[in-house]
Amino acid sequence: MSHEIFIAAPFGNYIRYRDAISVTGTWTLKPRGNRLKSVIKTLRYDRKERGWVNRLGLPNPGLEVGLEKTWATHVLSIAEISEDEFLIMENIIPINMSVELNLSCPNLTDHNVPKLLDNDSPKIFTASTMRDWCIAKVSPFISETELEHVIEKLNFKQIHFANTIPTKGGGLSGQSLKPYVSQLIRFVRSNWGNAITIIAGGGIKTKSDISMYMDEGANHVSLGTVCFNPIKLRKLLNSADRV
Repeated sequence: MSHEIFIAAPFGNYIRYRDAISVTGTWTLKPRGNRLKSVIKTLRYDRKERGWVNRLGLPNPGLEVGLEKTWATHVLSIAEISEDEFLIMENIIPINMSVELNLSCPNLTDHNVPKLLDNDSPKIFTASTMRDWCIAKVSPFISETELEHVIEKLNFKQIHFANTIPTKGGGLSGQSLKPYVSQLIRFVRSNWGNAITIIAGGGIKTKSDISMYMDEGANHVSLGTVCFNPIKLRKLLNSADRV
């Protein structure tokens, strides 16, 4: 089965490959500080967990800048900080631009961030049939009830598993995500069959990691922290079409 390779946000802001879809962002309606400063201050590698930990909290220069930086063939990742911001953003974003709605950033400390089951504003994006991609990126700890809400109530048919794992040190990415993502893939396939398109990410470093997710039932894969190593990333992209 043919599959797409996504370069996850925020790596998609800087990495462009002919054979991959870059996801830029994550963008918020209003600016939230300097990303580079936040990376320098909070990003670190956890050797015990074999993954990167950050407390970024979605620093970015805002949606208007994001629109300028996102190619028509790529995906714009967005997040809602206050209730109904998605409704405002939908009026700004071109109706045919692909989007990924980040529904689960673990590092947001804003007290007014809408809770998933209390918020129907993401549904406005799934109403359009002109977007090649309209993806919900969710938490590795999303409950069965919440996932059903995303699929049945918000009408997302493309799901990205998964965001980072919340820890005391910040959001953890890498190898630790694999069992959570695999479990979520199996749950979706057992309940919705092939009606849902699944993008799997977390700990992908080799061709065998891609094969593992595809064997579980994923349609596509998303590359994140492997992007820190350009040589390994290029090698992985060159071999991915043979999976």
